[in-house]
Amino acid sequence: MWTSLLLLFAQFAFGMTLKTNIGKLCPLNCWPWCGYAATSLNVTCHGRQNVDHKEVSDRLNSLFSDNLAYGSLTSLRIINTPLMHIPSSVCRLATLTHLQLDSNRLTQLPDCLVNLSNLVWFSAHDNAIERLQDGVFQGLTNLQYLNLNRNRISSIGLSVFAMSSNLNNLFTIYLSENDLTSLEPWVYFRGIIGSYQKIVQIDLSHNKISNFTNKMGLEGACYNRTPFANMNLRYNIQHYIDIFKGWNLDFKKVLDCYSVRENSINFVLKTVTIESNIPCDCVDYHLFKVRDLKTLEYHYEKMLCVHTDPLTGQSSVVDGFTLSLKLFVCTLTEHCPAGCVCVHRPANATLHIYCTNTNVTVFPRQLPELPDNKTKYQLDFSNNGLRRLEHRKYFADTFILDVSNCGVVSVSNWEEIAKLSVVSLYGNKLTSLPPLLMSVNSTGKLNIANNPWDCSCDNKWMSGWLANIAKRKRLTQKVLCYFPDRLRGKNIIQVSNDEFCVDPASEAASKAVKRALAMSISSFTGLFVVVLSVGVIVYRLRVKLYTKWKFHPFDRDDAPEKTWTTTCSSPAVQTIIYLMEIEFESYSRSVDTAFVILPETLSPATQFMTTSTTLLCPASEQFVFLHRISLKGINNLSYIII
Repeated sequence: MWTSLLLLFAQFAFGMTLKTNIGKLCPLNCWPWCGYAATSLNVTCHGRQNVDHKEVSDRLNSLFSDNLAYGSLTSLRIINTPLMHIPSSVCRLATLTHLQLDSNRLTQLPDCLVNLSNLVWFSAHDNAIERLQDGVFQGLTNLQYLNLNRNRISSIGLSVFAMSSNLNNLFTIYLSENDLTSLEPWVYFRGIIGSYQKIVQIDLSHNKISNFTNKMGLEGACYNRTPFANMNLRYNIQHYIDIFKGWNLDFKKVLDCYSVRENSINFVLKTVTIESNIPCDCVDYHLFKVRDLKTLEYHYEKMLCVHTDPLTGQSSVVDGFTLSLKLFVCTLTEHCPAGCVCVHRPANATLHIYCTNTNVTVFPRQLPELPDNKTKYQLDFSNNGLRRLEHRKYFADTFILDVSNCGVVSVSNWEEIAKLSVVSLYGNKLTSLPPLLMSVNSTGKLNIANNPWDCSCDNKWMSGWLANIAKRKRLTQKVLCYFPDRLRGKNIIQVSNDEFCVDPASEAASKAVKRALAMSISSFTGLFVVVLSVGVIVYRLRVKLYTKWKFHPFDRDDAPEKTWTTTCSSPAVQTIIYLMEIEFESYSRSVDTAFVILPETLSPATQFMTTSTTLLCPASEQFVFLHRISLKGINNLSYIII
């Protein structure tokens, strides 16, 4: 009994002595907020500006140099002071289990903290600490709680939280609201020490983490060891997939990291809030297309992302696994034509160039670069003022080309255009296609409807070519004739070669003319035959007619003033009959041909130029000569007209 009383008295005396010393050594202007209990010490200046940080450090070193304090202090709380460095004497307090250094001006933690082997709870939030150097917590096997929120930490040494640091009981780590920009997979190694009964809590929210690095050499994560951790990365990452790529995690194999027991899951990654800033874009497309990962949402929060319509700019927060994969897009700006919107859609492997209704008059020379060899351009230049469709290098990497309703009158590269997968030239001003297309193997879909197509004879080949495309279901709309009027509105495929080249109305009119002409010729021929027959008959009977009717071949009253002598020759006398075309100088017209019988004594060879043929003289049954002579210049001629 007396022994117990003596022990209590000694403790009381020690406490009174220590309290007296602490009171004397407390920093100026911090009293009475510098207090001591049996095993704890609280020092606070409540942020007073008239306290010198050097004076605080010197007084604390003097205070902790007293051997009386070494073996009894388990809790030290220094808060709201201008302290910029932890006094070295603090590291000699080996009995400390709780060390709170909040709301000071610390810029770095000392390496000597490793001496506090009994430390369980350490807090230094709201300071100005810039980094955590390797070994700063090495060997603190009893450390369970670490709070370094609201500092300026921008880097963490690779070994700080590695398995080699032997932080076997560190289950709570708060590093929120710092300046971290990159993160190593130490969070995985921290999770390995956890269990369903005790999950490791790691808070890294409100940093600037966008880069996930793997200098720690993580390989085959979760192959043999399953992590049990709840990691908060809210207000950090820009894309979910950055974690997988940075830490070399396979999308499907990462499922091995998860284990579910009684509706509890071993690993939770908190990344989103109601005002999530993670976009539903082409980058995370590759993650969300692994639909097996969706099963994880049933055990913890949804993987939200912000979907923004690239054309309207409207945004909304959605569950990434419920959004159509076609809507995971990225808007590109480099080399995107002015007034256009350029969007990469990995779901259909296209880079969509939206240039509809942008007053484009010529195709741009350059477009945003394709992200990979599988991606193709989808060009939408509809409803613009394009007059010519000229060659561009990127047509070779184009999947869809839409230049509908642009007023295009000519295409300089039909062979290249015809080979594209989808082409729309609807509603332009094209009138014909080049015949060289007959040798082009068109495998894509073509729309050339609503153009003023000329269905003339030169374009008759188009019917067969278009029919071949339509047969293979490559022609999306009917192609109708516009010229000529007789074929307007008719499907070119249904126009025959004869219709291309022959106008039925013109042909009918031509046939009618030919029939009328044939009838006219027939009638004229009949009349001519009749007249000719009458003439022949009259000619054959001319002598009898002249003799009986005293008929003369021309009216003498109308003849020119010449003296005509008529004599009759003896029928027995051999005569020469001359066929003369009489033409007088003073007569205004030619006189009809007359038959003249000249006496034998008149030699035609010496007086006339004649051509002759042998005829049978109808009067004398004699052979006579028929001569065609000209009487021009002959004034006196005796002849006999029969």
